[in-house]
Amino acid sequence: MNPGEPDRLVAMFLKSAQATPDRVAIRDSGGSWTYAETAAAAADLADRLSAAGVEPGHRVGVMAARRAGGPVAILAALWSGAAYVPIDPGWPAARRAAVLRGAEARTVVAVDTAHETPDDVPRLDLTTPQLLRAPGAPPSSPRPRPHPGAAYVIFTSGSTGTPKGVEVRSAAAGGLVESVASLIGMGQDSVFVALSSFAFDISVFEIFAPWSVGGELVIVPELQILANQLGASLEAPGRDVFVQTTPTVLEHLLRSGLALPKDTVLMLAGERLRRSLVAQVAHVRQVWNLYGPTEATIYTTAHACLPLVPDDPEPDLPIGSPVNGATTRIQPLSDGGEEVGELLIGGPGLALGYVGRPDLTAERFLDGGSCYATGDVVRRRADGLLVHAGRLDRQAKIRGNRVELDEVEAALAERLGHGRVAVRMDTHRVAGPYIAAFVADPHCDVVSLRRGLADRIPAYMVPTRIYLVPEIPMTSSGKTDHSALRSPEDTWAWDGVVFETLSKLWERYLGVPAVPDGNFYALGGNAHIARRIATGLAQAHGIEVDAAVIERHPVLFDLAAALTELVGTPTQADGGA
Repeated sequence: MNPGEPDRLVAMFLKSAQATPDRVAIRDSGGSWTYAETAAAAADLADRLSAAGVEPGHRVGVMAARRAGGPVAILAALWSGAAYVPIDPGWPAARRAAVLRGAEARTVVAVDTAHETPDDVPRLDLTTPQLLRAPGAPPSSPRPRPHPGAAYVIFTSGSTGTPKGVEVRSAAAGGLVESVASLIGMGQDSVFVALSSFAFDISVFEIFAPWSVGGELVIVPELQILANQLGASLEAPGRDVFVQTTPTVLEHLLRSGLALPKDTVLMLAGERLRRSLVAQVAHVRQVWNLYGPTEATIYTTAHACLPLVPDDPEPDLPIGSPVNGATTRIQPLSDGGEEVGELLIGGPGLALGYVGRPDLTAERFLDGGSCYATGDVVRRRADGLLVHAGRLDRQAKIRGNRVELDEVEAALAERLGHGRVAVRMDTHRVAGPYIAAFVADPHCDVVSLRRGLADRIPAYMVPTRIYLVPEIPMTSSGKTDHSALRSPEDTWAWDGVVFETLSKLWERYLGVPAVPDGNFYALGGNAHIARRIATGLAQAHGIEVDAAVIERHPVLFDLAAALTELVGTPTQADGGA
């Protein structure tokens, strides 16, 4: 990106707005807005940001509920020449503050949310109707951004206990969007149903891919997604519908009865993709398996999964071949041969590095920043396609969210005041991957510990299981021996009717989806809500339910199993629901 050049993402949007100003650009449950209306709204907010002291090259926090106002605020920040920093309203207040201060944000735009932000960061509060109200004056021109043109800063989990911000260039993001949109066949009649958090980097593609081709962006609230109430969002006769999500979310939707129209194009990312899952949706137009770290701008490789090769014995589908001019190289492991090793990525998608962390940038961006060491182990198949084969470090994925297990350990140690803790990933056959924590402290109050963690780290990082153990196993060199951690066998058997009742009460009173590993306290539960859920359970099943059972079993599938035992109905070993 040359000095004086406008943001590439904004330029793609404007090209569509100028060609088709009256087409719908964005829609949510509250209404729809044309390209002309969206452009006017973004320009107006960009002018307000500039008047508030935001200059090209500054960083602007965007904290938005999942409504149409969120993408428009993001567009406005880019229009002003700033880089946007997405803030998930569901993060704990301490996390929101740490990200805004770490990014040195000049201001934060809060859209459709009252969640607090630090008092020392200026704030502008808006609702979607206020933001998209048509201004009287013609839209101003986008402001050029200084070289090298960062478009956004995405904060990911950090192994040192502090989230780290990845600074991504506008040219890299724009190039990736155009390249992959063309690859998957997007056009002017495309409808993109957006399901991702704005703080998840794949949301950049969700927002700007349809806008780059003059298509329509549909924003769906999180509760509506995981309650499987997508409804008419997926129905667009005569138009191709694109949906991007993680395999875990897709599995949840399918178990809940989701029926995908045959013209749907599915984009799955963030986790390993099993052949058995794709077989369940083999009737759709195409399923893409996409891979890429935030540091290489959203996606590095892609693989068209359909038609499935009938005689392929591998359970996991390949992550495919490079996109957008990316280069991939395997750094062999000492015992794996040349076809197995750490994936190194180069090409135009490389990020600028980590904000304020030149040491970490130099550690991971090698050869003068020309390639990124992913930490992902890959294997090259005989046909040349890459297959993800694990990690070299302790990074994990929870429903597509990147988690450094060392950050969870650091949060535990800080809360307890000692380091006799360990964390690892486990997998349950129904609920999927989850975090298990081990604490060597006979005086630990697990309920209080969960509440304290929920005030510091996002809900998806709060351990699902916390085990009190006599000691933490050590290696001969005095380090934690994570491979030696042993947890009791858990079946988590629950009755389907009990789980359904509990799920409805959970969603009604907590206002969040009833995912199996959801934690009552991490999601804002308190004694009053516990009593209301207990009362609803008692009325539904004709038994006495003490609210204390929720305090003892705050994880949803634990609570369902305990209630199943209390009700005395036959259990279904695979989860029932």
